[in-house]
Amino acid sequence: MIVKYPPSREISRKKLELAKEGDVVVLIQDAVLYALGDPVIDELREKGIEVYALREDFEIRGYSEDQSKVGLVDYSQFVDLVVEKGEKTIG
Repeated sequence: MIVKYPPSREISRKKLELAKEGDVVVLIQDAVLYALGDPVIDELREKGIEVYALREDFEIRGYSEDQSKVGLVDYSQFVDLVVEKGEKTIG
């Protein structure tokens, strides 16, 4: 699942509610703000959902890796995740 809208947009929270155990969520664009810490992300992890943020999008917003509460992936790793788990990618 790819999420691009920030936590302030209800649509991103609705999309995250669709995630199920075994899914992978990648936060891109303004959704990387979730990586700073959000109860929604904690809930996803408790359900067995992997959560990552795109490193470039996170850092371009002025944050450093040590501020992220989720794993950061670069573009190459992002593509690998989509190929590996992308049989049902939701954008």
